[in-house]
Amino acid sequence: MSAAGLIVALYPPAVRERWGAEIGREVAEAGPRSWPDAVAGAIRLWLRPGDWPETSAGQTRRVVAVALFGVTAAAMLLLRAAEPAPQPLAVPLWLPPLAAGVLLAAPLPPMRWRALRVVCAETVRTMAAPGVAVAAIFALAYSDATGVAVFAFYWATLAFAALRACTLVARCLRICVAPTTRRLRAALLLVGAGLLAGAYQTAAATAVAVTVALALLAALALRAGHNLVSPRPDRP
Repeated sequence: MSAAGLIVALYPPAVRERWGAEIGREVAEAGPRSWPDAVAGAIRLWLRPGDWPETSAGQTRRVVAVALFGVTAAAMLLLRAAEPAPQPLAVPLWLPPLAAGVLLAAPLPPMRWRALRVVCAETVRTMAAPGVAVAAIFALAYSDATGVAVFAFYWATLAFAALRACTLVARCLRICVAPTTRRLRAALLLVGAGLLAGAYQTAAATAVAVTVALALLAALALRAGHNLVSPRPDRP
């Protein structure tokens, strides 16, 4: 594959479908000097799905909902790293707003048996492997196994489960009822507030790197609300 083709592959699918051939031609004609701008343009479009062409009804809302779950999953991994041993019965500051935001952004199940069966089948198919990996973690915990390999397996399992959960949300959004614009805006505000609370809590624990990462995720969640109202350009 040529360099122009590789760069075009970085763009979101909806953008590639509408403008992929034109972008590839422009990058090929301009040569290497255009590569940094083209890659930066791809990154900007991934961060602003409201600028994508609507190839199906509700596409932007579905993309923002999946992005919100992705941000939440990344934040949970960061918070788990910052608080490896949470106190029992203690409710962290970030948990209530984060949980409320996730519930608001969750797709609503369809009220048809056939569609419900499809959702259940997708859930089993998507989460079967993470479920087996989590069961293996519990088995290792009861066996008192330790070592670098066990530690790496633990974190790899958490990351894999988070990725598959986001994949499940994306698949369910094709079948279920997508959240409305109002619900998504409220969810983004709640998740952003929860992430800021998490950043404050980790700052008190001197977890500087985690604090900065959570603050950036909070800014991304709050900024994503603009994707629900942005006009779509004729060109990316």
